[in-house]
Amino acid sequence: MRIRPTPGKTSALVLALLCLAAPACARTLELHADEVTATAGRFRQVDVELVWPDGAPEGQMHLRAERLDVPSIYYTASTVDWRCPVQRTGTGGWRCSGLVRAGGSNAFPLTLEFSPAGTRMDLRIGGSGLAFESSAASPDIARLRLEQVPVAWLKAYLANLWKEGQWTQGRLGGTIDIVTPARGPFEVRTDLQLAKVNLETPTGWLAAADVDGKLRLNYSQQGTRRVIDTRLVLRGGELLANSFYTSLPKTPVEVEVRAESAPGGAWTLPRIHWHDPGVLEATGTGLVAADATVPRLDLDVALGDLSVARDRYLSGFLAPAGFPDLILTGQAHAHIALRDNRFHSLDANVSGLNAIDQQARVTFAGVDGDLRWTRDATPVASRLHWNSGALYGVGLGPADFDFLSSDGVLRLAHGVDIESLGGKLRLENLRVQPPDGPATARFEFGLGMDALDLGSLSQRLGWPDFAGTISGRIPSARYQDDILTLDGGLTMDLFGGHVTVGNLVMERPLGVAPTLSADVGLQDIDLEPLTSAFDFGTITGRLDGRIDDLRLVDWQATAFKAWLETDRKWKGKRRISQRAVQDISSVGGGGGITAGLQGMFLKLFDSFGYDRIGIGCELRGTVCRMEGLGSAGEGYIIVAGAGLPRLQVVGFNRYVDWPTLVARLEAVSRGDSKPIIE
Repeated sequence: MRIRPTPGKTSALVLALLCLAAPACARTLELHADEVTATAGRFRQVDVELVWPDGAPEGQMHLRAERLDVPSIYYTASTVDWRCPVQRTGTGGWRCSGLVRAGGSNAFPLTLEFSPAGTRMDLRIGGSGLAFESSAASPDIARLRLEQVPVAWLKAYLANLWKEGQWTQGRLGGTIDIVTPARGPFEVRTDLQLAKVNLETPTGWLAAADVDGKLRLNYSQQGTRRVIDTRLVLRGGELLANSFYTSLPKTPVEVEVRAESAPGGAWTLPRIHWHDPGVLEATGTGLVAADATVPRLDLDVALGDLSVARDRYLSGFLAPAGFPDLILTGQAHAHIALRDNRFHSLDANVSGLNAIDQQARVTFAGVDGDLRWTRDATPVASRLHWNSGALYGVGLGPADFDFLSSDGVLRLAHGVDIESLGGKLRLENLRVQPPDGPATARFEFGLGMDALDLGSLSQRLGWPDFAGTISGRIPSARYQDDILTLDGGLTMDLFGGHVTVGNLVMERPLGVAPTLSADVGLQDIDLEPLTSAFDFGTITGRLDGRIDDLRLVDWQATAFKAWLETDRKWKGKRRISQRAVQDISSVGGGGGITAGLQGMFLKLFDSFGYDRIGIGCELRGTVCRMEGLGSAGEGYIIVAGAGLPRLQVVGFNRYVDWPTLVARLEAVSRGDSKPIIE
């Protein structure tokens, strides 16, 4: 017998199979159908051969189809070949279980069962299983059961729910119910367990790795209206959404998102909720455009324990800012608003905040208060207070900061005096502009220093034991793109004279291998306290000089052109101790000392008069080209003497290895120099 049903006549095929299973039917059935449609899916270009011997308890079926479509999970297969024994069931239906191949793949067991009660299909591949169930009592509902199913099996189905999502790894288990009523919305109800799921988007704005948890997702569609209700319980894994990175704990973190379709392919988000008890609570609403931009987002965020939230949620913001190891404690709350894919306002409150940089660059303790920022034209005010702080080990006293914000800028309302090093620092102005599109965050400030104790500063920075105070001013500076620039330069009163720093630019001041370039000027520096601080013997007089084109990499000098010379207009005494003569000779690079008396008598004098002292060094790479006041044969004069005994210090090495020169300076400071006396 040969039957050729018309497309869509599934009942003819089912009746033929049931008829053949009855004792009165023919022994062999051959059937061809252009299309066979059932609740589970649709076969195209189907050939079925069924052999059922008279009186036998079962028959044998061989099904071949050019194509199989399972619309419920968007699955498609070609060249399907299935052989199985056909058995009657006690419920008046039949069952067929055997090996199936599709597209030349390996054979896997497939079971298909039809009965008046419904339809059931079960596919097993290794340790994974996919089952389909359809009940006659509820013909509008079909159920998929998943058991350790790789996400690759459901890529097409998952892509239909979320086109940008690329599921690359992991397994799913649970149920998917597909509801297709004649009237009412089409629905998909998902209740799945996630195991080591990896996910990413083409633009990279969202990625997940090794995520475990439970997903309940309800999708409904009626006409053009679509609604997605998502409830996630996450237990472990990593998640990255733009700059937000989280290393999820093994304790449950609950996430709820409701999305409703809007005109033009947009989605409104009437509910966003993230619940990590005691660590992060976030609730909000939003709108996502068809191009994945965010025209509107409002979030209320509470960080109940910053010590835990720091590693769990804040590392994605702290590391790019140069503070990957920042220790945080305290609490914070904030309302964040985005408009047209830009931050529009921030209203934050911190309580008992402590921040400690493990590299000892920045420390703040006891920070309390509010911080408000807005793009609106109407200013908003806020105030922060800290009990104490430190910058590179330099202590800062308590301070209150009053801010105003409008037009996207946060400004210091007035200058702030901060006690430090026995004197005062004055933050004269501060202006902060957060990132905006391609433009990165920008900071501008002015800073004054009044009578800072130089000895205390030296001790904290590991410098020689300087004495005196520092006063000075940075009128204008800016920090952007990891570059600090002093527009007006830095002026300091130091050792009775003045030090000016111009063209100062620092790259990566808080990052790896910071780089500094500057020009430094010295005027009327009192040599006596300076040489005393460096344990350099004693020299009286005043020092002028310049260090141009200075460049430091990771705080090590790599280039400069320096010239230091005593002030020719100085009217006071010009004396240099024997120890200072020896030290200068040592630094001069194998230099010598000559005098009007015999060298042996030179040792009888504690100090000498001098006319001028001058030394220069031009560093390129690791070699310093030395120069002095003038030539002396093959050498250069460093100290030109005056009076009796008259001495002259001469350097003979014009090119000195920079590390060697630094080693000599360190030896001088320890009193280990050994000059040559001629």
